[in-house]
Amino acid sequence: MEFKSVSAKMPMNEITLFKAFCEKKGVSPASLIRELILRELEVPIPHTVAGRNKIAYDKENDRFIWSIELDNGENVEVLKNVSSVFLEELQDMIYRGLEERSSFIGRVERDSVPVPSGILRKKRDTTIQEPITLIELKNRKNK
Repeated sequence: MEFKSVSAKMPMNEITLFKAFCEKKGVSPASLIRELILRELEVPIPHTVAGRNKIAYDKENDRFIWSIELDNGENVEVLKNVSSVFLEELQDMIYRGLEERSSFIGRVERDSVPVPSGILRKKRDTTIQEPITLIELKNRKNK
């Protein structure tokens, strides 16, 4: 088997952080880079994936496990050993972000949803007519 080196240019401050990280982990920079590359090659990231977030409570450790259950049945762990404080803060940040977005798009009613702008670009000067029954609609078509 033939071997070849792989390298990347990085700013000095990132190199310093990387070397310190390797020392804390007790590994050489080369072995960590190799491990990271192989890990990425093992699990190719698909561009179209669907699934649902799942948060499970681990009663024994008083922690949570955040995972994603993909529509193909695969379960991908996002974080484990998540504290309740972390989830509460995350929940607060998500709420703030969604509130900011609602304000930006002009959402006032709690049950309203964003409307695609293409719909609104269609004839704005059309008048709203009274609702009609299916029988009236059929009669109009027959005339």
